Amino acid sequence: MKNTLWTDLGPVSVVFDSEGRVIRVVLGEKVSCGHVDLEVMALLKKYFSGDKVDLSGISVVLDVPSFTRRVLEEVRFIGWGRVVTYKELAERVGIKSCRAVGQALRLNPVPVIVPCHRVIGSDGSLKGFSSGIEWKKYLLNIEGVKLP
Repeated sequence: MKNTLWTDLGPVSVVFDSEGRVIRVVLGEKVSCGHVDLEVMALLKKYFSGDKVDLSGISVVLDVPSFTRRVLEEVRFIGWGRVVTYKELAERVGIKSCRAVGQALRLNPVPVIVPCHRVIGSDGSLKGFSSGIEWKKYLLNIEGVKLP
């Protein structure tokens, strides 16, 4: 399938709308879709090969509640190979609740492009990730993030 890449952890499928915007990224599962943007797929292939690429210009559809959208839009500013804590992210969006930030990240329909894997616990530990902690470790490893 043209909308699926293969990684060491398994497939990564990208679902596009009719305008070429990304509406879902599915880690660990093959999902077919009718529309494919080959430029986006090429960027993601480079990313998964370990090349430092900027995915922030990829057009996405965030069909999520407004608070979740605010959190996800802030996450797009976390650069390659960088991490922030749930607490720092909460402060960036003007709230005190790390838990609310975690719940918003859980709803991210486009992981990797909106890099929620770059958000970690205050103690440096990896907390939840919608596709599992192994995917979070894998993505951070691609970016060269050293964890305790």
